[in-house]
Amino acid sequence: MPRIPSLAVLFVTGCAAQFLADAPPKALLLELKDLLGENHLTFSPQRLVALQQDLSDLFAALPKNSRGSVRPAAARYALHRLLVQRHGWQFSGLELGGDSWDSSSPTAALGNRVPEDVAQLFESRLTEHGLDLSDLATLAAMLENMVHAEADVRLAAAYRALNLPLRESLDLQQSTQVLEAYMASFVLGADMQHLQPENIRTKLSEVPEQYPTWPATQTFLQDVRQEVAPTANFSFQALSEVVAAVGERYGKWQSHECSHLKEELLQSEEHPNTGRVRLSDFYSQALHGGKWQFSESVSYLRQLGALDESDPEVIRVIVPNYILGPSNCIASSGYYAVCCIDECDAYLRGLEDKLKSHQASPEAILAAVNRSVAPSLQRRLREVAAHHGGQVPLHGRLFSQWLHHLHPRECPYPHMSGTTSPLRPEIFEEQVGESVGASEEEMMQHVESAGWRKAPSHEEGMCSNMWTMEEELVDSLSTAEPVSVFGTRAAARGLALATAVVSLVVTLAKILTSARPETLAKPAAPKIYSV
Repeated sequence: MPRIPSLAVLFVTGCAAQFLADAPPKALLLELKDLLGENHLTFSPQRLVALQQDLSDLFAALPKNSRGSVRPAAARYALHRLLVQRHGWQFSGLELGGDSWDSSSPTAALGNRVPEDVAQLFESRLTEHGLDLSDLATLAAMLENMVHAEADVRLAAAYRALNLPLRESLDLQQSTQVLEAYMASFVLGADMQHLQPENIRTKLSEVPEQYPTWPATQTFLQDVRQEVAPTANFSFQALSEVVAAVGERYGKWQSHECSHLKEELLQSEEHPNTGRVRLSDFYSQALHGGKWQFSESVSYLRQLGALDESDPEVIRVIVPNYILGPSNCIASSGYYAVCCIDECDAYLRGLEDKLKSHQASPEAILAAVNRSVAPSLQRRLREVAAHHGGQVPLHGRLFSQWLHHLHPRECPYPHMSGTTSPLRPEIFEEQVGESVGASEEEMMQHVESAGWRKAPSHEEGMCSNMWTMEEELVDSLSTAEPVSVFGTRAAARGLALATAVVSLVVTLAKILTSARPETLAKPAAPKIYSV
């Protein structure tokens, strides 16, 4: 008997197996319900819809795998940008911290605060299939739920510290005490677990000295409470909803402090629209202008990635890199820090909305920018496109570098991964063994040694000489893969193809069994029917 039918069966069976292996997996939300039970999923359908809407433009513009899903690096990038955009949260495990986006999985953000099988579900989905838009929204909802649960623990600690009953409703004065105790511990990172009521009141009286914007924060608290719980009596559940809203809104609300800090720094901008301040002028504001916050050491600024040292004779502070540094964050949660919001994200979101792709031609990008672009920057953009065969990836270091030169006051300079290590001041001092702050003598030395103000030597239209052609993509693996039929209108045609494949396998199997009865005894035959 000729071997051709057997080869045909093997070929067609292989096609069918590959097709079914490529079939879309069960929705992640349904798998979570199977795993935990529906009662343990506390996020509402409305919140999932809102998260999907917030993610949709970004998701459409990200590189995908053959299923139309994002890989771990792009998923981490998307979740990071989402939580910064929605709440101003720099989430632990998602933030960049000087590394590349593929240096860790986004499931690191779950930590050990969820059951191991839940973390494994997310990780296996990521590695085997990637995450689609619904999956990303589900993971984002899980992260938000973790934050809300932590807020409830902090709120309960405030109740206990003030000797107030958890199971009874509070009046307006009591609720104010609880919320202010909660907020003080939040912004200062204080632990209330072992404080007595008299200690709490003492601590609250000292908050304005440590946190000058406390009066405005109190007003913010009252406004949120009035909106979320406009009642005369406040249960723990009602105040839980208030603190959840406070946590979600505080990052954006406090961004005005970042704007004020940026305005003060730009008063010493070396040349208009360069986003750079000479280090001598930076320290002069601390020594002579009463701006004590501008006193970080050169070593710390360098580790933040906030220094432009392209001209060793004139060291400069890069304004957006400094503003976005962890020294301007509030480490108030076990999950995230409230930091200054990246203003460049608005420019990038605008481009993603218009281009709806992870890459575009220089001409399309220049048209989408909708503003005058210096010839030198147009040439740089074409150089980036040439580096990538004619298209510019929107989510890579080179395009971020281009945006920095286009918007030097808003967009940070993107250092290569591994060349910087932005750390919280206390962590820097612990790990490096140096003080974060420069001494008065060190600052004076830089101020006095400042030379005459020579004009910048960089090319017209460029804000510095820091341009390099080193690239790092958020996800370099997905850019060349075709999009699968799943998730498109071709899904129905794909299903018909699968049916035809199975039918052909059955027909060929019948040919084989009629021609070679002995094959019925072989274990391989039934596998054809169980596809």
